[in-house]
Amino acid sequence: MTYAWYQPVRIPEGEQAPDFRLDSTDGEFHLYSDLKKGPRLFMSYMGNFGTGCTYALKQLADATPDLEALGARVAAMSVNSIDLHRRFLARMDFPFPLISDPGGEVAGLYGFRITKHMLYEGMAGRSVYLIDSDGKILYSWIHPDPAGIPNFAELIESVRALL
Repeated sequence: MTYAWYQPVRIPEGEQAPDFRLDSTDGEFHLYSDLKKGPRLFMSYMGNFGTGCTYALKQLADATPDLEALGARVAAMSVNSIDLHRRFLARMDFPFPLISDPGGEVAGLYGFRITKHMLYEGMAGRSVYLIDSDGKILYSWIHPDPAGIPNFAELIESVRALL
């Protein structure tokens, strides 16, 4: 199903990932500096404390040990404030940092910002990006439904083939 108000534009594999600096629950997050430590996989989601987003993040948390064993460090991103991220993380205890994109600029750069919707405009749809240490996108996935959930078994296999 597609939505007229959500027209994601996935950055294809092989392209250079746009750099960004944002607050995270681990402190300032600067993508290109972070990539010096190795590949980074991040998943975007609409917002904290929602049923579907919490479910997707729990699935990502369950997949994190397998992803990290393959060399992918994991993070998640939404437009929620850093304070709300801290409260959410304190309750959920995810094994990865939450990145705050309060203006939705990074969501726009990466093609998963929701536009033209009375309630959701400016929020992030669900996406996954895997970026290598050189800043190249190795894997990108955006569901046409902003609340779509990745198949994490397939994601792990894709990461296994790429790293």
